[in-house]
Amino acid sequence: MKKLLFILFTIFSVNLYSQNKEFNIEKSIYYLASDQLEGRFPSTNGDTLAVEFVENVFKDFNLQPLFNSFFQEVVFKDIHSLSQNSKQAGPKSKLSRNVVAMIQGSDPVLKNEYIVIGAHLDHLGYGGPMSGSRSKDINKVHYGADDNASGVALMLDLARKFSLNPTKRSIIFIAFACEEKGLNGSKQFLEALPFETKKIVAMLNFDMVGKLKNNNLTVGGIKTSNKSEKIVKKYSYKYNLNLKLSKSGVAPSDHASFYAKYIPVFYFTTGADSTYHTPMDKPENINYKGIELLSSYTFDIANDLANRKTKLKFRKTKDTKSNPVKSTLKVSLGIMPDVTGSTDDGLKAEIVSKDKPADKAGMINGDIIIELNGKKVKDIYAYMDILSKIEPKSTISAKIKREGRIKEIQIKL
Repeated sequence: MKKLLFILFTIFSVNLYSQNKEFNIEKSIYYLASDQLEGRFPSTNGDTLAVEFVENVFKDFNLQPLFNSFFQEVVFKDIHSLSQNSKQAGPKSKLSRNVVAMIQGSDPVLKNEYIVIGAHLDHLGYGGPMSGSRSKDINKVHYGADDNASGVALMLDLARKFSLNPTKRSIIFIAFACEEKGLNGSKQFLEALPFETKKIVAMLNFDMVGKLKNNNLTVGGIKTSNKSEKIVKKYSYKYNLNLKLSKSGVAPSDHASFYAKYIPVFYFTTGADSTYHTPMDKPENINYKGIELLSSYTFDIANDLANRKTKLKFRKTKDTKSNPVKSTLKVSLGIMPDVTGSTDDGLKAEIVSKDKPADKAGMINGDIIIELNGKKVKDIYAYMDILSKIEPKSTISAKIKREGRIKEIQIKL
């Protein structure tokens, strides 16, 4: 009975929204992270429903399509099919869609420059061994309320606000497809632009913004332009936000595709918790007032970027790679790394999963991995590169930093 009432609530919420043309962050997240959408895995019925939902919101705000329609096809390789059909020679190519809309700028010259505001729409579907799920429960809906219905809802709320408050520069809003597949949606968007990439002044990316606690917010990419740090700090005081700043434009999220094209980026996230990539990432765990606060804060930032006289000057940060992808590794330590690159001396283990190799070796949440097998771990990419060369059932040495002290542990995989 509870499940039936939940489904009826989400359907009622969407119908009510469509009739009144009123956007509501909480109702949107409850719909996008409902059983009906089945985890929004690309090229599924749930993916189609999610894409159509975003399109309808854009239409109700009277936004224009950037392309011939609001949709842009995105090709991805479905490695799920390999585990389901062992006779298949390789992963099958399938299609999903970016949803792209625009508000044209009011200035006759600056309207030909663009601010991009985006969030990825896809998630893990029912999970499984090839999906990136952290859960042992297979064939359960991975709702993806925080990752990333929260980011999509915030992006749509900004579209609502800017539809009522046009700016000098044009603003593009995107719900990206296939982020979980390797940033496919953002990469293919940039390849299909109807204008030069240098016309994009900045990109704002929202990925997991639903768990604001004590007003702590991580902002990445603050050294990718000459003014970024000053801008994010300027408006944070107004909302009493405690910023955790990361210089890098590199992280396994869609803004990295823009950084690779020499575009200043702003990456907003409230970070991961134990529900990340599990069926427990549900709408009831979201801080909705927190998202509304972040919507107001990032509106001020985007409004500044869209109206300022001069463009930001791009700066390259010290990254080992500039075109990141998410990789499938043969081994795992059983940690959720801090993908924002917020530490300068290694890679922070945001979450250490219970009874996994790192946990059994004595690693705890917040430890900073400095070395693996004698090789320095400068960032997520160095970490992934080292692990890619390690075989299952190996024992590796790790140097970790905890409360200023260095400790060496042995991790049995």
